[in-house]
Amino acid sequence: MAEITTASDQRVVVVDARLPGPRGLLADGLRWTIKRLVRFLIWPLGGARVEGRENLPESGGVLLAPNHASGADWPAIGALTVRPLAWMAKDDLLAMRGIGAFCRLFHSFPVHRDSADRAALRRAEALLRSGHAVVVFPEGGVSRDGRLQPLKPGVALIALRTGAPIVPVAILGTDRLLPYGRNFPRRVQEPLIMRYGAPISATEIAARSANRREAREAILRELRQSLLALGVPDGVNPPAGPRRSSPA
Repeated sequence: MAEITTASDQRVVVVDARLPGPRGLLADGLRWTIKRLVRFLIWPLGGARVEGRENLPESGGVLLAPNHASGADWPAIGALTVRPLAWMAKDDLLAMRGIGAFCRLFHSFPVHRDSADRAALRRAEALLRSGHAVVVFPEGGVSRDGRLQPLKPGVALIALRTGAPIVPVAILGTDRLLPYGRNFPRRVQEPLIMRYGAPISATEIAARSANRREAREAILRELRQSLLALGVPDGVNPPAGPRRSSPA
């Protein structure tokens, strides 16, 4: 458990700081087996390559902020990342029968996307303060065309509250493997790429900002620039001309 002080009225709230989901040898064994099965299945579909591993701290609280181009992002990220990950996942996903159980097994906790979900923010904060790695998709949902959409403020708020570094993660090629609206993956010609960027320090940005709002906007701006530099196509200011469509 962790004690979290609320920003509004300075109340102390006790929050579970353990990794969400089932515990025990059976659950650990099931997670180990599924991760290796996903890795095995990725290779005949085109393979995968991980770059920038040195940018992911081996221990301590850290926020992973990937782009979200496909429903295949989270199993690919989970299978290709060595550290155990906690996931901030939309509540309706966790409510689905099969997928919800799978998400809970892999340490997901719910967030209500259409409101300022203080409970989800506190859970993320408690996990980070306890030294866990937490994944937050900063776009807040899957991009329909694979391009980077506007970023939501949640990831910046959590980083400012905890001081945890934000590691940008570009996950490239999943929109070809499992395009938006499809339920089954297909074989692709090029490997998936998961590219970790240099950590972003919310503490340093806050120190040179006039106020918290300016710091939040600066964090989101730097995170967006980092994701674009890592190869994620821009959906807000796309280049001239239509994007080449994925092969059928």
